[in-house]
Amino acid sequence: MPAVRRALADAGRTVRRADLAIAYCGIVTAVTVVLNVIDAEDKERIIQETSSNLDNLRDHPVQSLLASAFVVPHPAGLVLVAVLLVVLAYAQRFVGRVAALVVGLSGHIGATIIVATALMSGIFHDLVDPSVRSATDVGISYVLACSMGFLTLFVPAGRRWAWSAGLAVIWLLPGAIGRSFTDAGHAAALSIGWLMAFVCWRAIAAWSATGTKRVSPPHDRRSRFISNHSRGHQEPRSR
Repeated sequence: MPAVRRALADAGRTVRRADLAIAYCGIVTAVTVVLNVIDAEDKERIIQETSSNLDNLRDHPVQSLLASAFVVPHPAGLVLVAVLLVVLAYAQRFVGRVAALVVGLSGHIGATIIVATALMSGIFHDLVDPSVRSATDVGISYVLACSMGFLTLFVPAGRRWAWSAGLAVIWLLPGAIGRSFTDAGHAAALSIGWLMAFVCWRAIAAWSATGTKRVSPPHDRRSRFISNHSRGHQEPRSR
């Protein structure tokens, strides 16, 4: 199928140029490998110390918020890391390193804080078992969910609803069934990504309406992409 081959070739080119995505996913992969070759006792201790649970957020919030995004306990989780590599690569291609980093961090930190707040409220009102204070909560899924939600901005208009419906099935439907705090985090991260996409879409529309695009630097590739996007063209420009 020529379309599939073209899509795979484009994904390969995008990933090869995405140094930030490669570095992050490479570190996560290395951490996963190390965790699965050391003693089980040491592995459990590291996971507990890096988990973004309520106890760790109280005792060392910055460490737990950041470190938890680099820990994937089981080798099977590397499948998600491979998906994240492609997703982050496209985010970096469309908006650059810094913006892609902001999107990923916003999803991970924002969802963690939202879930932690909900759990504290539930414990206070005797709706949640206090044992969740020390529950394990690590992984890259919040980064992935938020980044996928943000990429909705760059999906062609005719396919945007199908893309969003697919994301809802992947990230929201399991929460309606399992109703775990991790599922709530996925819903929060996806919502943050969608919200950021909506804000950017409105900013692009306002920027186009004011005619600012006429004074954009003629050789600024990102400016040309946004200008084309505002006119309905979805073909991205490589960085």
